[in-house]
Amino acid sequence: MNKIFRLKEHNTTITTEIRAGFTTFCTMAYIIFVNPVFLSSTGMDSNGVMIATCLAAAVGTLLSAFMSNKPFAMASGMGMNAFFAYTLCAGFGYTWQQALALTCISGILFLIVTVSPLQGILIRSIPENLKHAVTAGIGLFIAVIGFLDSGIITMTAGYPALGDLSDPAVLIALAGLALIIILTVKNVRGSLIIGIAFTVILSLIAHQTPVPDKVVSLPSAISTVFMKLDFHGLLLGGASAGAVISLTALVLSLTLVDIFDTAGLLIGTYSKTAAPDDTDYHKGMQRIMIADALATTFGSFFGSSTVTSYAESAAGIAAGGKTGLTAFTTAACFTLAIFFAPLTSVVSAASTAPVLIVVGLMIFLEIRKVDFSSMDNSIPAFITISGMTFGYSVTTGIAAGFIAHVLCKLAARKTAEINTTVAVLTVVFVLYFIFLY
Repeated sequence: MNKIFRLKEHNTTITTEIRAGFTTFCTMAYIIFVNPVFLSSTGMDSNGVMIATCLAAAVGTLLSAFMSNKPFAMASGMGMNAFFAYTLCAGFGYTWQQALALTCISGILFLIVTVSPLQGILIRSIPENLKHAVTAGIGLFIAVIGFLDSGIITMTAGYPALGDLSDPAVLIALAGLALIIILTVKNVRGSLIIGIAFTVILSLIAHQTPVPDKVVSLPSAISTVFMKLDFHGLLLGGASAGAVISLTALVLSLTLVDIFDTAGLLIGTYSKTAAPDDTDYHKGMQRIMIADALATTFGSFFGSSTVTSYAESAAGIAAGGKTGLTAFTTAACFTLAIFFAPLTSVVSAASTAPVLIVVGLMIFLEIRKVDFSSMDNSIPAFITISGMTFGYSVTTGIAAGFIAHVLCKLAARKTAEINTTVAVLTVVFVLYFIFLY
């Protein structure tokens, strides 16, 4: 272990690294139960999705461990699973098999960008304000999904309204939300998974969910989603200009969000894991981004939505994790979780919705980094966030935000802030609206 992960050079121990890896797993284990809820709404088998989620997380995190020797864990990204279910499938009418194919394409595109000079160009070219607004918008979008899925907020009257507070499922969701809020405020690690366990118990007591026949099983259910990618029919309506532009906009959105998420996380935390001889900062980050791109591609084969580096890795880093052994431990935990797929039958929306609301808040906090000092910055950020939430589509928000950015900078006579990359992407998004709507 010392040789493989260079523990002495990083001034750490096996015990510290294993403890840190388990800490990371506890803080992100909620995705094991949340991802199946999102993806099963498209017709995918819940048990199969849970196994696929664990496999994708294990493989992605192992790639991170051995390619970079860093403590970064990966799993199906929150926000990207909402994009998969509510934008690609519910919004655009893709089958889940076709959505997996789109995920695969975005992973390959991410890999091409990462191993080429395009990575640096793209990260530098996209305005920081738009990056932060996209992240914040995804957070609010996830929170809204949580409120609606739980029944705390309903749209039955054609507009948002408070749900039926006499409904046991709504009360259980509110109880879970209250517990998670309290634990989060008290900085209790694993607060999200504790909240899920608490609401599952309440649901069983209140007979809202059935008692599972078994808890442990062999991962045979993976066959329902494994290698089911369908590349045929991705150009909905034929190979028309509108279909090509729509497909391009969707793939770009998937890829850009994954790149933003990963780059933002690494920029904020990478330096905390560096050994004294880690002199090539950018090369180290590139290795993790390559692992991320490969994880998304492999994840689509398994039957999972986009895989990304998790911000919860910071919990393991805070616990002392500095090397790939931390990530290896997290991957081992995800591998063991594969055998508990039957538990998905007792995890209802009442259990996962509180997690979505709190995780949405955590992601939405990125809004603190948005520059609201001038209207030419404020308006694009606001349109990005509101476009995602009220348009119920990540792509709609990103597209509207880019267009608003160019319009505002032209109006403010700040044309120097409109670079070639932004201009090209904006043209694609304008065509996206013209041909799609």
